[in-house]
Amino acid sequence: MTAADSMTQEETTLRITRDFKASPEKVYDAWTNPEMLVQWWGPEGMTTPECEMDVRAGGHWKTTMTSTKEGGAYTVSGIYKVLERPNRLCFSWGWINDGVRGHETDVDLTFEAIEGGTRMTMVQKVFADPEQTKNHDQGWSSSFNDLQHFVEA
Repeated sequence: MTAADSMTQEETTLRITRDFKASPEKVYDAWTNPEMLVQWWGPEGMTTPECEMDVRAGGHWKTTMTSTKEGGAYTVSGIYKVLERPNRLCFSWGWINDGVRGHETDVDLTFEAIEGGTRMTMVQKVFADPEQTKNHDQGWSSSFNDLQHFVEA
């Protein structure tokens, strides 16, 4: 038995639900319109000076985030799998370090109209280990704070 065999699905799957005071169309567009995405993408304290998006099923996306404090650059990319505006968006996710693409996960977003706004649920899986799940939970939660400020402005 390997360490991966003993991990539970819960340890390698991240689920975050967040309500926004904005329409599902606006929240969905914040993910798929590059001019909107660069205004919130990345954890708080990061900017996104590079963004490439071919928004169609099978299209490639790539962003580079930089830290406003430390100056480090972090590149992530993937392939769009499902685009159903304004209800669902799915894409693959993999960090690129020294030109090498790392472990790949899948991100599945749903946007549900609720009274006064949108309930967004993100499920990302399968992480290589529980530490990756925890790190992405912190990163996405911070990013969603920025998304909330952006779509509710």
